[in-house]
Amino acid sequence: MSPAKWPVLLLFLLMPAAVMALSSDSEQPISMEADNLEIDENRQVSIYQGHVKMRQGSLHIQADKIILHFDAHNNLQWLEISGQPATFNQLNDQQQTVSGSALTIHYHDSDSVMKLMGQARYQSHLDTLESETITLNTKTNALQAGDQNGKERVKMLIQPSKPPSADE
Repeated sequence: MSPAKWPVLLLFLLMPAAVMALSSDSEQPISMEADNLEIDENRQVSIYQGHVKMRQGSLHIQADKIILHFDAHNNLQWLEISGQPATFNQLNDQQQTVSGSALTIHYHDSDSVMKLMGQARYQSHLDTLESETITLNTKTNALQAGDQNGKERVKMLIQPSKPPSADE
């Protein structure tokens, strides 16, 4: 394997279980708070603006604006989240906190892909990843980071793993 592919392999070895959100969160109701709400049934969107807070199970999102896009049957299709920055935190199935922030966050429910864009930061347990863009697939545990223009470098802080204790 070429040395250029080692960082990608390293990401898959160190972060796979932590990328996943708490599996029961998707079964929980969504709670929203905002200064303003606009519902446009023709475009099938709900637009929340001003100090927006969204909760679903262990998921907590804070943003300046959240746009929820629905299909013809009123099922949530994707979220468009923006802020200075917009932030989220959530527990995974190992009860570890997963968090992130970016100027813009898109989450597509159908393929479980979250894209953090603009000053993106993702933290899984104690490891941190920073990049202009970070894309996470919570179904496949795939993670990709980088800048399309190649101007910004990907930065990652990986904490050393602790050896198992004598009790384990």
